[in-house]
Amino acid sequence: MFSQSFFKKFETCFIAGLMLTALLLMLGNGGNIPWFPPVLVFSLVGISLIFAIMFPFIWQYKENRQTIDSTKIYGFLYTFIRYCIAFSIASFGWKKIFGLQFVVPVEIANKPMNRQSGEWLTWFYFGYSDAFGFIIAFIQIGGAYLLLFRKTLLLGLVILFAFMLNLTLINIFYQMNAGALLQSVLLTIGILFLILLDYDRLMAFFLKTTSNLPTLSSTNLLTKNILRVAVIIVSLLFTLYLKTLIK
Repeated sequence: MFSQSFFKKFETCFIAGLMLTALLLMLGNGGNIPWFPPVLVFSLVGISLIFAIMFPFIWQYKENRQTIDSTKIYGFLYTFIRYCIAFSIASFGWKKIFGLQFVVPVEIANKPMNRQSGEWLTWFYFGYSDAFGFIIAFIQIGGAYLLLFRKTLLLGLVILFAFMLNLTLINIFYQMNAGALLQSVLLTIGILFLILLDYDRLMAFFLKTTSNLPTLSSTNLLTKNILRVAVIIVSLLFTLYLKTLIK
């Protein structure tokens, strides 16, 4: 019982520390803010991570002595994690609206495509359409806003998890800068952590809830499974046929 209880405390504190790290890195803005230099950013990051590792031991000790209310601490930490994620993601959305992201310098944009880095190609591509950039921004801001209410929390988490997972894969495979990759990984971890707290509800909704759409009720299970597999196999065969047409 002690190990499980302590592990829950430790993972909650550690995730809170990671979300604070992501927030500090976002506020640092890559070292471009004069009053918030990198040395201060990383010093605060170090302090927050050390505190996140040490606090569970203090928490467990005080709980054993019955001098602390764990329910209130959990409530504070979960709220802190939600608000850190919401603030960070909403900030990235606002940056897109006000032209602080998806902007490529002229001297970079004028280079031939095959001489561009994956990062600049990605920013140029996403920045080509202002409307698309606004849509991404509204998804980020709207999803972040949903995290601030308990009734809409799970909906916001599902939306943002799909969004942040895709963003993280882009950051990895298109070789974005290390700061952007780190922030996207941390925020994705934080969102996944909150999702897993509602694991049972998610499984009940996605896997145990039967759709109200009409179906081929007269078809037996074997025939249905054959049709399901056929959809995938035939689509593959059609694609291979198209490939043979290319000379």
